[in-house]
Amino acid sequence: MDVNFQRRAVNRLQIKVKMPCERSSRCVVLLLLCLGLLQPERGSAQGGAGKTIIRYTGEACEAVKDLVDVLTPYDAGIINITKVPLENRTGQEFYLAANKGSTTIRYTTRSSLENAAYTYLDLLGFHWYGPGDNWFIAPKVLRSLSLAGDWIKPSFRNRSFFGTGGLDFAKMQPYDPQNIYKKKWYDWKRRNRFNVDFIDNGHAGSGFYMDNQHLIEENPDWFNSESGKRAGRLKIEKPAAVSAFKKWVKKRYNNNASDFIALGVEPEDGRGGIDDPLPPNGFNGMAKWNSSDKWWWLANEVAKDYPEEDKNIVVAMYAYGNGPYNALIPSFPLRKNVYPIIIPYSFQTAYLPREMIKKWSSRINGRMGIYDYWNITQWSQGVPQLDIYSIPEKLGFWKKNKVDGVYLETTDAAGPMGHALWLAGQLQWDVGNDFEKLYQQYLNDCFGTAAPAMRRMYDRWSKNYQDAGEVGLSLNDLKMASDVVAVNSDEWKRIADLKAYVHFMKMYYEHDGSQQSRDRIFYYLYSIHHLMLVQTVAFQGQGYIAPGGVAPEGKDISPLSYKDIEMQFRQDLYKSPIRYSIAAFKFDYNKVKYTEPIPAISWRFGAYQCNTYFTAPFSGSFIFDLGGEEKPSFRFYTEDEILLYDSVTKLNSAYIDDLGGRKWWMKTYKVSIMKDKVYHLQINGGSSRVKIKTSGIVLFKNPGIADFDNYQYPVQYFYVPKNTREIVFFDAYPEGTNGRGYLIDASGHRLKREYLGIKNIYRVPVLSGNDGKVWTADFGHAAWGLKNIPNISSLQRFEYRE
Repeated sequence: MDVNFQRRAVNRLQIKVKMPCERSSRCVVLLLLCLGLLQPERGSAQGGAGKTIIRYTGEACEAVKDLVDVLTPYDAGIINITKVPLENRTGQEFYLAANKGSTTIRYTTRSSLENAAYTYLDLLGFHWYGPGDNWFIAPKVLRSLSLAGDWIKPSFRNRSFFGTGGLDFAKMQPYDPQNIYKKKWYDWKRRNRFNVDFIDNGHAGSGFYMDNQHLIEENPDWFNSESGKRAGRLKIEKPAAVSAFKKWVKKRYNNNASDFIALGVEPEDGRGGIDDPLPPNGFNGMAKWNSSDKWWWLANEVAKDYPEEDKNIVVAMYAYGNGPYNALIPSFPLRKNVYPIIIPYSFQTAYLPREMIKKWSSRINGRMGIYDYWNITQWSQGVPQLDIYSIPEKLGFWKKNKVDGVYLETTDAAGPMGHALWLAGQLQWDVGNDFEKLYQQYLNDCFGTAAPAMRRMYDRWSKNYQDAGEVGLSLNDLKMASDVVAVNSDEWKRIADLKAYVHFMKMYYEHDGSQQSRDRIFYYLYSIHHLMLVQTVAFQGQGYIAPGGVAPEGKDISPLSYKDIEMQFRQDLYKSPIRYSIAAFKFDYNKVKYTEPIPAISWRFGAYQCNTYFTAPFSGSFIFDLGGEEKPSFRFYTEDEILLYDSVTKLNSAYIDDLGGRKWWMKTYKVSIMKDKVYHLQINGGSSRVKIKTSGIVLFKNPGIADFDNYQYPVQYFYVPKNTREIVFFDAYPEGTNGRGYLIDASGHRLKREYLGIKNIYRVPVLSGNDGKVWTADFGHAAWGLKNIPNISSLQRFEYRE
């Protein structure tokens, strides 16, 4: 039975109040084994005198200890926990029945027991919303459960995440000598049912080399280079090499006593390249080999040694890698026990993300996993980067396409990701859960009457994050939140945690690149380490913050108290007040009116992130000329499908476009479009040039990326919503650089900017009669963007009907 059972059960809850009892002899929890968790023992417990009785005969475990600890003050009745044979089930399933003060749990594996314990506690009203001490919610009264009893399983069999950079210090830190940070994150993952049957197991090639060095050195013809040898990139046309590899995998299998085993077979750090030789064409009856086919053929070969219907073992390998072949689906069927873990959203160029998922779904005979990157420490550097509203859409799409494993790389940091990871955990457990209800539950339970202010902050982090400008806005939201809750209440403390986090954001954006400034950030991280807000280990072990080098010692660091946090917060409010507001206006592409084409001189020097898009105003043909001075490659695509994928060279071009003494090799393309569908034109390098031949199309872009070369950077146009009184914008360069760097209003006035007191952020006034119109942005570089209105521009003039 699936988790719909759990939702229906909640809807059937009989709210018969059971008051928590006092911590006295009248409230006894009988359990004989959860006192020595580090030394697994077996025991049994049974009793009938207390308010809560837990009967369990099994090895000591943290999940059962949590049951005891949280239920001790309550009358939860009798809870019978029994281990049963695994049989044909996954390791995630469990049986749960509850009625009239009697609960029955049957489990098969450690993961099964954990899932049962925390699902039961979740139904009763216990929630661990974050890893910090303040984020546990216990109900005032227990819900009375009436569950007929059935086997329950999650939507996704494998659910895991880890923070880039890890949680292990290189050496003991005086501010956390026992690494409690790591323990609390692992506790939080367990309590929110993040666990897997199959651990993602990549980079097997170096292991093959290290375990078989003598044999490999005796057979140099199995590889084509020293680097290929050490990475395990063997020649699959060599039967002895394949046999040795399979024997090595079998040995690993025989030495693995786990209930579920994933055997990794991929080479070290991916496939393809000069040290990864392809078999000769014709090998195994295949006319033409590529790197994807090579390694999935090997996965199939290894998988033949294990029963295809055995749910307890898979042969796993990642599908990723740049280039046209590395992430391709194989040209032959995969065995049912081969488990691809695909990486559609990064580190592959064979497909669009959704296209890749659907292609692989159509190829596999069993299930697959997805590896994705959510706000990873290396990229985000600890500040918010994830849109939480993308979570239900992604998970729903994955579930429909044979995905049963979600492997996330993120940041173990409750500041930017606490709310997101809790929501993700709930939806991975039951993808049919209502996102809005879960989100509102989180906000109400954690912040009470402050929920609206906290939602405003979290929503902006997802939908319209303001970078350096975010500090003042978030501080203001946190002030409004803390003003409506009782001082020193649980809600107030959770808000205070986030005040401490936003101070880190403030320090991050004010960092001047000096060693002294960097050290101040580290000392602050050490002082808030106990709050679980930023992944200290990752910053200490990696050079994420300039200028790099060794992190300062953490001696004599005192944990920041709530009194300290509040004093600091008052100073932050004074130094970083809210300096602008964000328009509620939403840009509607259907309200755009075409007025004129892109000027001939505008699109001449496209760079490596030259991305534009449009919503088709009609169905028919879209014709454009594209080329470059060098060799630009491009993709024309929708969300689900690449419609054109080509490169323009001197040899395949149709004509030369000569403009201003420069020459572009050009080619004409024609593609069918459908009304109201969104299309993207993505061009990489080559000093690209585009000429749109079809009238009525307005191409848009999002400023702030390296889309055009700074030389002759094109003038752009953007819409200013009605009733806008100022434009707030980002510019990395001073006004007047190269005689440019200005916003020009609809009346043609070139406006002088005013510094807002935030690094590289400025404002200009919207003079009377200039709102509700299209303005001009005249910059000589790509490092600019709009902040308080939608960051959308075009190379061509247009009209907008608001």
